[in-house]
Amino acid sequence: MGRKDTAGRLAAPPGGSPAARRMVTAAAAAYVANCLWGTAVAVRLIRTKKLRVVHHGLFVVTATLTTAAATTPLWTRSRAALFLLPALVPLATAPRTDPRSRAHWRVAVAAAPSYLGALLARR
Repeated sequence: MGRKDTAGRLAAPPGGSPAARRMVTAAAAAYVANCLWGTAVAVRLIRTKKLRVVHHGLFVVTATLTTAAATTPLWTRSRAALFLLPALVPLATAPRTDPRSRAHWRVAVAAAPSYLGALLARR
């Protein structure tokens, strides 16, 4: 027998909808990829004189996936993506900081707890 809520419908699984879990995972993966690329550039493992568009593209993908994932509580029963809402602030602030300053990576790292919380809450 499945779990039932008071309306007689099956209750959502503990991790929420599969689509919401995939969205949260994709947003977190894009964030990690963006941070890894940015770190590799900062420590000069990668020279980006001709590849600047890669970090910018990864940022656009990260911001888009995070925004889309943060809306999943509107169309699913999953609440894990609510953890991503605070990450939207650093994502909006990062492009306005000097990439060569400490502020840029500090702003980027400020979003990490939101992604971690969303990944842990999706279970």
